[in-house]
Amino acid sequence: MGKRMAQHPYDRVQLLNAGVKVSGDSHEYLIPFNQLLSIHCKRGLVWGELEFILPGEKVVRLHGTEWNETQRFYHHLNMLWQQWSEEMSDIAADVLRQQLADVARSSAEGKWLTRQQVTDIQRKIRHALGGLPVPTARLDAFDNCRELWRQCQSWLSNTEKARLEHNQTFTESMLEQYRGFFAAVESSPLNPAQARAVVNGERSLLVLAGAGSGKTSVLVARAGWLLTRGEAAAEQILLLAFGRQAAQEMDERIRERLGTEEISARTFHSLALYIIQQGSKKAPTISKLEKRQRRAAKNS
Repeated sequence: MGKRMAQHPYDRVQLLNAGVKVSGDSHEYLIPFNQLLSIHCKRGLVWGELEFILPGEKVVRLHGTEWNETQRFYHHLNMLWQQWSEEMSDIAADVLRQQLADVARSSAEGKWLTRQQVTDIQRKIRHALGGLPVPTARLDAFDNCRELWRQCQSWLSNTEKARLEHNQTFTESMLEQYRGFFAAVESSPLNPAQARAVVNGERSLLVLAGAGSGKTSVLVARAGWLLTRGEAAAEQILLLAFGRQAAQEMDERIRERLGTEEISARTFHSLALYIIQQGSKKAPTISKLEKRQRRAAKNS
């Protein structure tokens, strides 16, 4: 009678190993435990109703079942689902804990935290969350996951402020710890702005300054900083200048201030020629037109 009066597609339910299957005369629906957010048991006029709440505000309803049987099945199903959830929460907690450990290594106090690193951290966390055995919407319900989940959430939103604060602390620490380096790396001590530019660990950094303001000093100091901190070997460092005179000046200052000849400065043209020579094992031929233009420029 309840089945005929309810007029809903699902009026039968079967308990599976890690989920349930609801079905009717022409429809069936599988509900894995790892997609289930909650189960509600409601009473109609003479029959029972089960509501299965799924992600995306989706609700699957089972109607037209006898009330006492519905209650008994609900309590049994809910007990099994909760037991399964507690077991899966331990796995989820381990995954979240591992993500936070990776974050801690990436954002250690002795390292500059780059924008790319933050992006990579967020990507890894999202990937890990996608593989959890329980929906993220339920993590707050588990004591062993709640705080770990909230810490992971903080890395998925409002990270720029945390990144800037971390890098500010790192910079102040480095300026104090390497005070002697910044005072002696050039003939005159670097000013605070120059020292901060040297410490900055972003993959690319634009320094805007006028002529004679110390841009070359920053480049030389940056090379020395990478060597001092062990962040790069001498053969991994390349300094480029637009003109030959500027490149020669940097070469002299590197030898004088850093005491090494393993780092060399090049012009963009000389670097291009070097790459061509290394690839083809011969020097490129310059056209006669280019040679005539050079002679004309010298004679003018």
